[in-house]
Amino acid sequence: MDISIVGENSLKIKGKKTTFIVDPTKDMPKMPADAVILLNGGNKNIDESRVTDSRITIAGPGSYEVGGIKISGLKTPKGIVYRFLVDDITSILGASTDTKAEGYDVCQVAIVDTTNDFSESYVTALEPKVTVLYGINKAESAKKLGAEIVTMVPKVTVSGDKLPEKMEIAVLG
Repeated sequence: MDISIVGENSLKIKGKKTTFIVDPTKDMPKMPADAVILLNGGNKNIDESRVTDSRITIAGPGSYEVGGIKISGLKTPKGIVYRFLVDDITSILGASTDTKAEGYDVCQVAIVDTTNDFSESYVTALEPKVTVLYGINKAESAKKLGAEIVTMVPKVTVSGDKLPEKMEIAVLG
């Protein structure tokens, strides 16, 4: 699974068979994807026309399936949190929240938007092997999680058979 930054706060999550764009904005290039995932539907910079070939927009709580990938969304006080399985890797996507919910309590990869409040206890409670941070406060959030040196990378590749023993922190930028 590849996770890459494609705009200021837009991500591309690409599995072997399915591609998702998270929060497409005007500042990203046009690109194809199977689905659009909206974390912050109230954001006036969202521009779904930047995504071509999309079959569905996922924008709220509920259960979805795209290209054989099951996605479930949960409403929290800080927005929607999504849980999905791509290439046998369990991932949780969203802003850090204080809400604990069954099925949203452990993952292998945590993809966290740091634009608003960031809670390091939320991330550590998920026990991810890889934490991917993006958003305005990504560098400060990485330091809160214990990263001594923060290096921005455009893309992170995660493989189910090569997950680290200890949590690794990746900062997209």
